Amino acid sequence: MDEAISIWHRDAKGARKRSVRIETIGKTFLFFENEWRSEAYFFGDLVYRGQSGGSHVFGLDDGIKPRPHWQLGFMGELPAELSGLMPKIKQPALSRGAMAVIAFLCLAIVYFSAAA
Repeated sequence: MDEAISIWHRDAKGARKRSVRIETIGKTFLFFENEWRSEAYFFGDLVYRGQSGGSHVFGLDDGIKPRPHWQLGFMGELPAELSGLMPKIKQPALSRGAMAVIAFLCLAIVYFSAAA
């Protein structure tokens, strides 16, 4: 895997992001960091959570263990060797600009209905 790609992991136990290396074994993957190695996870258990700070963020939804804070992030684009294994990146239905327009319209409706 390309060393220039920044990959990070945050587990459910702590808030610290770890810069990790991913190793794939069939349909599973493991994280490596210095002397530490994670348990094996299935690519099929990943769900796309959106973007955060320039990273594409994925969560773990394995249906067995609740892991709401578990995150895997890729700065920039996904590595080519993982793009076929990862869930599809979905663009949000509404952009930030559209959300701002909707919020402004809601405020205008409330203001004008209160003034009448």
